Amino acid sequence: MEGTGCASLGIVETTRGDWSKLNWLLGAVFACTMAIPLVVLAALGLEVYWLSVWFGVLFVGLSDPGGSLGTRSTQVAIFAFIGAVFTAWGVWVGGEGWGLVSVSAFVVVLASGLALHFGVRRFVTGALLSAWFLIAISLPPGYAAAGITLDPARQALAWLIGAALWLVVSSVVWFVAGRSGPQPPLTAEFPVDTDTIPITRPVVAYAVLRALAVGGAVAIAFGLEVPNADWMPIAALIAMKTNLQQSTLAAVQRVVGTILGAVIAVVLLLTVDNPHVLGAAVLACALLGGAMRTVNYALYTMAMAGAALIAMDIADPTDLATEGRRILFTLVGVAIAIGITVLASWLQRHAAAPATGEAVNE
Repeated sequence: MEGTGCASLGIVETTRGDWSKLNWLLGAVFACTMAIPLVVLAALGLEVYWLSVWFGVLFVGLSDPGGSLGTRSTQVAIFAFIGAVFTAWGVWVGGEGWGLVSVSAFVVVLASGLALHFGVRRFVTGALLSAWFLIAISLPPGYAAAGITLDPARQALAWLIGAALWLVVSSVVWFVAGRSGPQPPLTAEFPVDTDTIPITRPVVAYAVLRALAVGGAVAIAFGLEVPNADWMPIAALIAMKTNLQQSTLAAVQRVVGTILGAVIAVVLLLTVDNPHVLGAAVLACALLGGAMRTVNYALYTMAMAGAALIAMDIADPTDLATEGRRILFTLVGVAIAIGITVLASWLQRHAAAPATGEAVNE
């Protein structure tokens, strides 16, 4: 089963897995690219830069448009630059007051929602960048618990290194495979449409509601300084429909995948206290997500949520009480996502009702 709305947003929704679409090439390239910084940074004692490098590799790889090396380099450079700005901004503001970080999250999520005006491709890449921003703002408090202060500029540089690493390794793999000419995107279902799309009132309303929900969740997490509450905004963002055009099936798959990803993260964080092993778990989840993207949307969401949530607390010591709070805030974030989705759907139907009535009267 595939919804046209979701397909137009580069989302493959299925009620059962189509294992013939398992993307081994994507998994292999991610494994190779992300293993390099794992080994090098560990050897140099610079593990504090793992996450920025890894998510630079992951999100740039997912958004890689393919094409000639020149075209790819330009697109990757633009995405990487914006991501670097978001990295520095997020790492800096994550250590500031709750008001500033909440407003920042609102602005980023709102901008990503309204990016639909510039084409489906830019809308989806904006969603990836907003997800990374929420992870970035959660890093300073997490590392502060371990007595580590993050440098925004160096973290931004680490993100850029990850982006460059993706471009180099993926290009080398392409040429070593004996292929020439333009390279297709490894995530073939990722949208390429950049045609301008009119922004309607319901689209703006939903974008604002979505941004308010995430910004509010960030305000609660940072304002009340409740431990592990930073899981709430990222869970809300992942579980929430990215756009009103997404079908009910895709929305359910997002919710189920988010909860399953949180369970996986909790189990690993509770049973493993070695940051190197947890880093490998983030890598494994990212690889699974890349390979599963076209197999089943719920499994893809599960893997990506697991990677994000483990990464957010990779330096945070854990116990049963901690994991209980993490699950609680994940469920609260999912509840926020469901509530906003229901409200937006109701407002859309309410706005459409008068127009339908007028058409009937005419």
